[in-house]
Amino acid sequence: LLNKNKNIKNLKANIPNILTISRLFLTFPLIIFLEINKPNYVFALIILGGITDYFDGYFARKLNLKTKFGAIIDPLTDKIFLLIPLLWLCKIDLIPFWSLAIILFRELIISVLRTTMKDGLPASQLGKYKTSFFFIALVIFFQPFSKDLLSIFGMIFYWLGFILTLITFIDYLRVKKDMI
Repeated sequence: LLNKNKNIKNLKANIPNILTISRLFLTFPLIIFLEINKPNYVFALIILGGITDYFDGYFARKLNLKTKFGAIIDPLTDKIFLLIPLLWLCKIDLIPFWSLAIILFRELIISVLRTTMKDGLPASQLGKYKTSFFFIALVIFFQPFSKDLLSIFGMIFYWLGFILTLITFIDYLRVKKDMI
């Protein structure tokens, strides 16, 4: 009975990380559905990814299960999960390459900086808004309804996310200026 309680406690302690890792594995079908042009499936996976992202953070905070591993793997998973469809949008000339290159540059630098911090350098509030804007843009771009008017809103959210990419990059560099 004691061992069973310990296993339940360990499972509870890992719920946020299990959700994050499950989102990471969703990237493989995401790539496949993008490649074979199944936007409805891409839309469903983006929604599912957003739900797992919300709940991994919710459980980590609610159950006080914040870990350095989670502080590193969750934002890294967010980056992978968002960058793959953004790469596809660049491939079909919906977003410009230069903006995606800047986003990718920022994300790689921040990921490296996170690994050097004791607490994994948790995401700032602006960083969370940035991710949310990109998520909303992707939901709009891949939604199965009329594309015309909504695409304008998708671009607005993409560019808002891009602006926050630049702002948060500068903010993170200020935090890490002693190491640069």
